[in-house]
Amino acid sequence: MRKTLQTFILLVLCVAMITITIVTYLTNFIPSYAFSQPVKKNLINSSNTLKITLKSPSEFQGIAGQFMKIEGEISNPSPNTIMPGGIAYISIVDTKEKIPVDLEDWSVEKGLYIPIFQPSQKLPLEWDIRLVKAGSYAVDILFNIEGEFSSPPIASSKIQLEVLPKLNLNPSNILPIAFGVPGILIGIFGILNYIRGKKMGIYN
Repeated sequence: MRKTLQTFILLVLCVAMITITIVTYLTNFIPSYAFSQPVKKNLINSSNTLKITLKSPSEFQGIAGQFMKIEGEISNPSPNTIMPGGIAYISIVDTKEKIPVDLEDWSVEKGLYIPIFQPSQKLPLEWDIRLVKAGSYAVDILFNIEGEFSSPPIASSKIQLEVLPKLNLNPSNILPIAFGVPGILIGIFGILNYIRGKKMGIYN
């Protein structure tokens, strides 16, 4: 009877020790594991919180050959997270033809590389473009995050751009001919008329 009681007490102690060990392990391990996952996920997706604000008017009308300025601001709204950098650039799309235009003729200023964003940092963006061709266009500022080329770029709101044709008052340089030829003829007839009048004694 005494041996059986001792065995039972030993068994209870073993179960208690195993239970304490399991509870201690779970208490120390689960919290650190459970809370580490969301932080890691937030760091991976944190770059998506970058924001581009358009400073230029949302509608602009100009004449072919004119220059306009596109202004914006890219910011990191997070107060305690460093964001990855990338390249900011402008996009111009012909809304009637539904195709992007070649920026070689429109702007000499290409993409702007930003290496990193500090917490709460704001950076100005600016491009000067020349209105090359009359038409209707949509202009916006894009930002590609470095190393995430398969992801869509971060975009600003769009500028609705209307470019009117340039009024040419001297097409094919015909104005010198249109005004010059009659002027020369008037001059010739004037000289001939003066010579004739001189001979007839009118201008004596």
